[in-house]
Amino acid sequence: MKNSALFHWYKREKRLLFGLSVCIIAALVVVLYQALEREMARAEEAMFRTVVAELNAMLVYKTAEKVAQDKRQQIKNFVNHNPMEWMDSAPVNYIGVQDDFTQVAVGRWFFSQTEGVIAYRVSHTDMFELDSIEAPGREGAKYVRFRVVLDYVDSNNNQEFDELEERIIGLRLQPLDYYKWTAIEGKGR
Repeated sequence: MKNSALFHWYKREKRLLFGLSVCIIAALVVVLYQALEREMARAEEAMFRTVVAELNAMLVYKTAEKVAQDKRQQIKNFVNHNPMEWMDSAPVNYIGVQDDFTQVAVGRWFFSQTEGVIAYRVSHTDMFELDSIEAPGREGAKYVRFRVVLDYVDSNNNQEFDELEERIIGLRLQPLDYYKWTAIEGKGR
């Protein structure tokens, strides 16, 4: 009889330890999942920033090319063009020209011919803040849009390029939306 009571307590203790172990493992899985999501958002941000830096470098290259050829006035012809066309190899997540924003999968770059913008559809929207005007057909999805613009010395402050009066500096990638990644502390535009 003594052994029977001891055996009964041992079975109860075993179930208690098993239940406690399951709770601890479940809590660790939740923490691991959250850390994995945060790291994936950080990787997405790093990839995004890398592509933006590559595009800006390509615009500097195009400007330098035209200056070296003594064709500085042709630089203005590149405004609103697709900068991905000038790269030797486009990013693997670039899908080409797509005017229907709803057809673009998350985590993809694309060029909208009708708007003249290069855009990126954000995957980890919970770790990303976007302040832009919602356009029809884009509800709920977050897109960061950029446009190739002319960088010039605006001597008369009219915010328009006057060919006879102002000097061209080059091309630059202008963000059209205010954005902020919250996975890695930093500012967008």
